[in-house]
Amino acid sequence: MTPRIVFFAPAGVTPLDLVGPWQVFQAAGVFGQPYRLEVCALTRTVPLEGNLQFSNLMPFRQVGLGPDDTLFVAGLETACITPEFMRSHRSVFAWIRRAHLAGTTICSVCTGVHLLAEAGILDGLECATHYGDVEALQRRYPKIKVRKGVLFVEAGRIFTSAGIASGIDLAIHLIGLRHGQKFAFKIARYLVIYLRRSGNFEQESIYLRYRDHLDDRVHRAQSILIENLEKPPSLHRLAEQVGASPRNLSRRFRQSVDLSIGEYLRELRLERARSLLQETGSKVEDVAKACGLNGSRQLRNLYHGRFGHSPRRMRVKAAADR
Repeated sequence: MTPRIVFFAPAGVTPLDLVGPWQVFQAAGVFGQPYRLEVCALTRTVPLEGNLQFSNLMPFRQVGLGPDDTLFVAGLETACITPEFMRSHRSVFAWIRRAHLAGTTICSVCTGVHLLAEAGILDGLECATHYGDVEALQRRYPKIKVRKGVLFVEAGRIFTSAGIASGIDLAIHLIGLRHGQKFAFKIARYLVIYLRRSGNFEQESIYLRYRDHLDDRVHRAQSILIENLEKPPSLHRLAEQVGASPRNLSRRFRQSVDLSIGEYLRELRLERARSLLQETGSKVEDVAKACGLNGSRQLRNLYHGRFGHSPRRMRVKAAADR
């Protein structure tokens, strides 16, 4: 039986909250694991900014949900979450409650968590939302526990994800639960995602945290290091690839990123190592190789210096959690 994923688009929906996860499940079909994808809403047409719209949508009342289905509730602009919005979506909250009682797996992306909270299915549970929405959500729904910084939270059959693009991470995580980690990494690679991130990763990943500058050469150097972490180029080769001298690139990198190139490379290696250990249970020696290190000893020293424990301990813990 083909698994069914139903997306709900609230009024004022953020487009990527919906089409990001949708694309992940669509991509699974390319590799032989098809999903039945449906999109529903309060109305058949949901307007977006910029003269765009989602149209020909199914009325949500016509969508029955059961234990074999997954519901994704997309987010919307925080300013749209008003008393009027809550009144207009009351029937949706009852629909979400019925789906929960029927055993449906229910997911939210970004501020879509407000609909789950209003439906009452998050009381006493942990959840995630966009970092800019944490305080408002916790204040509005004191019975829930909002976790700060994480990408997504799993609470039984309920999954809540943080800001916008983290819906893609959650969708890939669900693919991994159903079809295995290797298949999930295949989808991530197909979608040209640098690294499939687990739920406990910080929302401000290394791949995002140091990219808020305007130096194009430094941006290009960062991308080259990310894409070639297993065998990174020498400083001279890196400088040559971005059209700068080694000294000039080193200076500009420090000014833009507030890290040396070597320090940035260390951060990349730590994040990839943590991901591989948590998500795939790879052997420490294989992880060290994938991170461009000389061997497991170098990885152990690097890992212990940052996290205070060995990579093997992380691998064992992740295996137990799985």
